[in-house]
Amino acid sequence: MIKPHFAKISAAVAGIAAAVAFGVVNVSADSKTEYNVPISTIHPTQAAVGKAQIASKISTYVENGALTKGYYNDFNDDNGYTNGLYSLNGVSQTDKTLYKTNSIQSAIPDAQLTSDSAAKVPVIKGPGGVLYATDGHHGSTTYEFIKQQYNLGFDTINVEVIDDYSSLSLADFYKKLIATNQVLPLAFNVKTGEYQSFSLERLPSHMYANEFVDDPFRSLAYFWRKSAIDKDSVTANFAEFYLGIFLTSTGEFKGLSFESQNDYLTAFDKGNAILQKLINGDATYTALFNKVLTIPYGVTPSMLGIQTTFDETKVDAQRQKLTDALTFLSNTPTLATSNTTLFDLNTEQLAKQIATFKSLTASDYTNDSYQKISELIASANELVSNNGSQTDLDSLTSQIEQALGKLVKVPTTETLDTTQFEKQVSRFNNLTATKYNATDYQNIKDTIAEIQDLIKNNGTQNELNTKVESLQSKIDALTPVSSDNTSTTTSSTTNEKIKTSTSSKIDSQKHNHKQHLELPKTMVNQPNIINLVMLGLVLFAGIGLTYKRSKLFS
Repeated sequence: MIKPHFAKISAAVAGIAAAVAFGVVNVSADSKTEYNVPISTIHPTQAAVGKAQIASKISTYVENGALTKGYYNDFNDDNGYTNGLYSLNGVSQTDKTLYKTNSIQSAIPDAQLTSDSAAKVPVIKGPGGVLYATDGHHGSTTYEFIKQQYNLGFDTINVEVIDDYSSLSLADFYKKLIATNQVLPLAFNVKTGEYQSFSLERLPSHMYANEFVDDPFRSLAYFWRKSAIDKDSVTANFAEFYLGIFLTSTGEFKGLSFESQNDYLTAFDKGNAILQKLINGDATYTALFNKVLTIPYGVTPSMLGIQTTFDETKVDAQRQKLTDALTFLSNTPTLATSNTTLFDLNTEQLAKQIATFKSLTASDYTNDSYQKISELIASANELVSNNGSQTDLDSLTSQIEQALGKLVKVPTTETLDTTQFEKQVSRFNNLTATKYNATDYQNIKDTIAEIQDLIKNNGTQNELNTKVESLQSKIDALTPVSSDNTSTTTSSTTNEKIKTSTSSKIDSQKHNHKQHLELPKTMVNQPNIINLVMLGLVLFAGIGLTYKRSKLFS
């Protein structure tokens, strides 16, 4: 990862230059500098380093069991004492001899940075005050490795605090790093030959070589310097990783496992050739660079330090330097050992789909639909074995889930016993919808429709029985919904019945009383013949009475 720029343009710079003429200058220490921080306590913000680059550095730092001046030069620079400049009791000092033979911080414990310098390890304070480095990973890892491997050098370093996010939770801290472009959650997966995303929770917790993934392109960027890259003109964070993203997108590095020296050297030559064409304005590579870097990330070739002219004369020397580094790396297994878990995939959802598939009986489904799922699962398992990308695995898992939903059952001649189903449907049909919760009622209707589809599509008896049991339980669980309206209606109806009954009784009493006052209709409305009969009887009775009287007086 390339460091952020911390240029400090200050009038103090001019002051120092003027005061040097008199031999003394007063300077104040930078309040953001923390001195002698144990490297082992600093957390990385990148998951990968270039192991070949570190090997190259170590091979020049340690000779015959001792540290070289190259080690001290770089170590003092990274601590902020560039070219031996430091401050002691507010007075600027320069010690070129100490700069090349010892740690200025160790030899002069009170040495501080001048106002125009900064430590080369910028850090952010994260949750709990833990320091996270945004740059200096290669140097810090190299110094820590030399201390552990050879018990040489120093394992503390000065850092420059550039931001304080200590009040955030860890989750919000990671979000902040991404939002502020202070971390790149991508790393090269040598098994797939691509840069892949990873969870920030899997970032290494120490500047230990074995906790990092090895990124061969991060190393190669170091060896393409001078021929194609000017490191001093780099302005983008993560420059070397962006360069790797561009190069791998060309497809020219497919098939390289980087397990051998030949793979590295082949990649070295290919990279120089591609960068030379890019520098010369090749339309294909220019368009590709724009597509994969400029458009999505806003990165331009100049921001990555890509030179305006390619220097062919530097290639051979850098190739030899790479060869020496690879030899050292192969002979130092403790350095070559890398993190193998960064790209471990989340297989939880895949496992669920596989379990569902295994619970099925193959003979119940058509061969094509069943075999398709089997093939998808095989592809997913292969991807997991090869540490493929999480995105690809999620896609396959989704396809498996969809295929399970589209399984085609083999037509069956089994005659289903639907007696219990029909019984439950009959129960349900006798219910009045308005008396029950609408959602519960609709749920039962949906269940009935689902069972009807099962019967139509030749489901099994076991499937039918299971669903009918569920239907019965839902109907059993239905309870009438009581409400004020229902109560009011019932009361109103009852009152109406009482009124009707009372009215009927009164009418009945009136009718009976009238019957006592009037003749029966059968008597009132008879034909006139009855009147004639009555007249005849009266006449007959009169004649008889006259006869008796005549007999009496005769």
